[in-house]
Amino acid sequence: MESKNNRNYQNFMLYFTFFLLWVSIQFGEVVEDFIAYIMVVSIGILHGANDLLILSKKDKGRNTFLKNLIIYLGIIGGCLIIYFYSPFVAILLFVFLSAYHFGEEHLGAIISVNRVFDFIYFLGYGLFIFALLFYQSISDVDEVMLELTGGTFTIQQIENTLIASTICLFMGSMYLIVSKRNVLVFFIKESFYLLLLFLVFKTSSLILGFAIYFILWHSIPSIIDQIEFISGNLNKESFLFYVKKALIYWIISIVGLLFLYQIVPDIELFSTVIFAILFAVTAPHTWVMYKMKN
Repeated sequence: MESKNNRNYQNFMLYFTFFLLWVSIQFGEVVEDFIAYIMVVSIGILHGANDLLILSKKDKGRNTFLKNLIIYLGIIGGCLIIYFYSPFVAILLFVFLSAYHFGEEHLGAIISVNRVFDFIYFLGYGLFIFALLFYQSISDVDEVMLELTGGTFTIQQIENTLIASTICLFMGSMYLIVSKRNVLVFFIKESFYLLLLFLVFKTSSLILGFAIYFILWHSIPSIIDQIEFISGNLNKESFLFYVKKALIYWIISIVGLLFLYQIVPDIELFSTVIFAILFAVTAPHTWVMYKMKN
């Protein structure tokens, strides 16, 4: 979050995070999940709805765009095939891709050493977020995982991931501080953010905790970056242009989500459908964002 618009957004992000933390304390899970679903199906899906527009902006040649489109659709098809043959492996893939994508989006503008270090550090950050969320909502995670894959993560696996990602972040941060690539104040601020997310995950339901991070900490900053990339600046006109271009994709995604929820008899939790849809679009979206930032 290094641009002026993203820095200005941080205050709103913190205020609204505290507000939703208060909501999770005051109201029950039904209210929490309703708010979370609205956030995810609106802003969450919207933030990945202009991938093809970004590809066309990044690579202007017609042949190059067609090649990228084939790759994009091929990644989606590959994910669906993996899920068909091994749902558990597919969900692991979703977690690892999302973890790296979260780290790259949150830290990519600030931390840059080399590809190997950046990859490990970004992945460690994202895995820490997931492990922290799963650890605080293990029973809800079990329900969703059983519907999606027929299996689940053990508490030992989640604890090991939490420990390993913590060590990764600590060692990486120490290196960045000692080598004077980043200042200590930055890591103190990030530690405060992680403490705040710990409180959010501990207090809220699984889906609201995920939505708070996914929407406020990831999707909206990503949308700001995308609008600036597509239009060159962030204003009312560029925002409306972004929404207009994303509208058809967003409508198709919502219809598909509701259709899937109705026709698949084994799915009882709407949150399962949410995670299934996010899984299908995460891999190609991560690839597009990597191309946009590089």
